[in-house]
Amino acid sequence: MRSRAALFLESLILTLLLLLPMIGVVQFFAVQRRQQEELRQANAADSGVVVDPGSKVVRTVLTAVQQENPAFVLVRVDAPAAAITFCALPGSMQVAAPAGTTTLADCYLTAGPARAVQLLGETVGAQPDRYLAATPAVLAGLWPEGITARLDTAAYLTEDAREQKGLTDQTVLEIPPATAETALADLGADQTAPTAARLRAGYWCALFRQHPEQLPELVSGLRSAASRTLTDLPAQELNELEQAFRYLAGLPEITVDTEALPFTSQPGGEWELTEDGAEELRGLLGTSETQEFQAQPSA
Repeated sequence: MRSRAALFLESLILTLLLLLPMIGVVQFFAVQRRQQEELRQANAADSGVVVDPGSKVVRTVLTAVQQENPAFVLVRVDAPAAAITFCALPGSMQVAAPAGTTTLADCYLTAGPARAVQLLGETVGAQPDRYLAATPAVLAGLWPEGITARLDTAAYLTEDAREQKGLTDQTVLEIPPATAETALADLGADQTAPTAARLRAGYWCALFRQHPEQLPELVSGLRSAASRTLTDLPAQELNELEQAFRYLAGLPEITVDTEALPFTSQPGGEWELTEDGAEELRGLLGTSETQEFQAQPSA
């Protein structure tokens, strides 16, 4: 009869024969998992893929030019699409109001840019993200001295209008920002309000398209002129716009263009946006007709 020691030894050997393979399997999978994690981290580090925060920014800003007859340009910055779009809105554009209708300019002059944005939104079913109001001098000061923009008047004026202004042979004008308002007022004289407004949008478009390297500095200029502007752009969104401009300025090519909306003439020199124009504006603002617009309560 075997001794207890022999039985214990046999039991121990059998136990080890069962446990050792299991321990080996567990150790094998642990090593494999660690190696896979190290490989994943190494691949991520080697790829060098860094998402530029500016590449995600999409913002629409209604910019108002503060003067006796206010002017309005809607600016859409769409970094994912590598595009900047300018859309002129004449000050005599009709917008909905509690008592009926008013114009964008009258609303701005009596109640300020925030109210103008609100009524614009209630009129078309979508509103700009933010507003910015500044005088022509402040807006011109955002650009460095020596900068000019080449404006092709043939894209905005009829042949007869260009002939009256002596622009038949030379349609392209080179205009610095400092004198832009005077030049645009002269070009827009005797033209319809939508045409005069499109001239301004066209000039801003030319500035941005021809000088993309200056885009990041525009936000710095806005910060410096903060005491002379009206805006609801918070500091965080200004930073985001600066990142977007820096991102766009670094791309090999961006799309900078204007969008002209159709209007119909109304009595008293006012202009009403057509149904197609309202749909185009909603698209520019990033809101489709099927999306419900939550208008703020009217004052």
